[in-house]
Amino acid sequence: MNQLTTKKMNQLLKKKKKGFTLVELIIVIAIIAILVALAIPKFGQIIENSDQKADQATAKNIATIVAQQIADGKQLTTAEVNKDDTTVYDKLDGNKLPKAKAANGSTTFTYTVGDDGNITVSYTGSAEQVYPDYKAEVTKAKK
Repeated sequence: MNQLTTKKMNQLLKKKKKGFTLVELIIVIAIIAILVALAIPKFGQIIENSDQKADQATAKNIATIVAQQIADGKQLTTAEVNKDDTTVYDKLDGNKLPKAKAANGSTTFTYTVGDDGNITVSYTGSAEQVYPDYKAEVTKAKK
């Protein structure tokens, strides 16, 4: 009888427990929840920054096209970039209307050529200037 009990005990000890305990799973889920809580605001900020950079790149392309048109002898002053404004729209990549991503309420851009020849690009219906981006230049100068 004693041998039978010892044999059973040896068999039970040889069997390895497989899987995770409930406590281990809860700890892992808690760690993942903390990491997600920290990461989500950062992702939102990254998306916002990429929208601003995309708008600045689009505005720079528009300003370059306007400068090229002026160099070709066209008289340009102020206009909204849309399908009716063929001087800029036809020169854009793929003839796609550029959409403002970071603007609040505005979806397009407007360019203005000053009397001194300076070209500025802003959001349509807004005084917020996108190109040249003076905020970025001031920030770079402070660093």
